[in-house]
Amino acid sequence: MAQEASAYVLDIDLYDKIVNAVRRGLKASIAVIVDKVGSGPRDIGAKIAVFEDGSTVGTLGGGSFEAKVVSEAIKAINEGRPRVLKFSFTGERTEGAIDTGLMCGGVLTVFIDVISPQPRVFIVGAGRVGKPLADLLNYLKYRVIVIDLDRGAASRSSYPYAEEIVAGDLNIVTEAIKTKPFSNDAVLITHGELEVDYAALKAAIESKAGFIGLLGSRRKIAEFVKKLLSEGVSYESFSERLHAPVGLDIGADNPVEVAVSIIAELIAWFKGLRRNSYSALSIVKSLS
Repeated sequence: MAQEASAYVLDIDLYDKIVNAVRRGLKASIAVIVDKVGSGPRDIGAKIAVFEDGSTVGTLGGGSFEAKVVSEAIKAINEGRPRVLKFSFTGERTEGAIDTGLMCGGVLTVFIDVISPQPRVFIVGAGRVGKPLADLLNYLKYRVIVIDLDRGAASRSSYPYAEEIVAGDLNIVTEAIKTKPFSNDAVLITHGELEVDYAALKAAIESKAGFIGLLGSRRKIAEFVKKLLSEGVSYESFSERLHAPVGLDIGADNPVEVAVSIIAELIAWFKGLRRNSYSALSIVKSLS
């Protein structure tokens, strides 16, 4: 999304561009001047929209001040958290304010809000774990997409609430996994057949999905990771996204409890607790 030819745009146009970007799966933020003491480049109410790719719409006055706001807005997008910041134009150290290097004479307060697409959860495998997983996610009001090779298992009668159902051969399944998820979506692989799970995992790594959960033993995870690396898939491409074995350790021993453990880890990630809890390479080394 390119910078507007004229940075001064109507609010309705700015909001329209945010809505269109979010519909295409892009995260965005909007920075608004909410307080002004003394002089500054623009007045209260001035806005700029900042998108996760660094593009902007509107302006807060340009220069180093705007550059700092854009940088903070991208941080807010990455962290998924709004923030309120003060910016100093006094040329002197101002407590609690970021120095802009400019000398207009005032202090501006900027509120940065984050707008993200509503996350979706792609469940690969409509079986023993996939069904309670989808049911619970629906109960929690998440958008659910069900994917399986078995058209009988992945049916509208079994998943009446699903936003979408993808059923077909392995090529259809992997193509959907590669192309449909956005960066704030999750892919949960619970199918169980090794060939299908591996193909789904590889497709998920090629996708934009921010969370990739793989159900299985540590041995299975280790073998999959070794195979990925042997096929030239870089560790960096999945190390921050892959959660495997997926699910918090709550001593689960039946499909519903396993589903609860997976959802618990997923909720933590959606709430911004996005640090992975394992190292794929450490699993490989421990089981080699």
